[in-house]
Amino acid sequence: MAGAGVAAMVIGAGISAYGTMQQGKAANKIAKRNAEIQNNNALIAQQNSEFNAQLKERDDKRRRASQRAKLSASGVEVFDGTNLIALAEQEFTDDLNAQLIRRGGTIDAANLRQQAGITSAQGQAAQTAANTSAGGSLLTGLGGAALQYKATQ
Repeated sequence: MAGAGVAAMVIGAGISAYGTMQQGKAANKIAKRNAEIQNNNALIAQQNSEFNAQLKERDDKRRRASQRAKLSASGVEVFDGTNLIALAEQEFTDDLNAQLIRRGGTIDAANLRQQAGITSAQGQAAQTAANTSAGGSLLTGLGGAALQYKATQ
């Protein structure tokens, strides 16, 4: 009967170790999938910022053209003196704002890519920890079984 107890301890240790290893594999698989999603979100953030910057540039160009047309219609010399300077400054500001939109998307994308790297590393660490824990459980179980076997001899 003592042999059955020892066998049960060995089998239990093996099942426990296997379960722990499977948990680690699952955690790593989930982390890899989450990292993939984060990388996809980074690409989307970059594309969205480019799209929004282009919309801004188009709208600003239309607004400036409308302003020039209204000023010209009222008899103001648009491309002379301070009016020319004001238009140039407005165009510079508009371009800067579009670049800031792009920069924001680049920063968001970089942050998401960094988070993806961290998520992936966490998954690998979880799997490594699970494998180590499984090995420890197996050794503890085998050691306990050996002690029980020795005690029955």
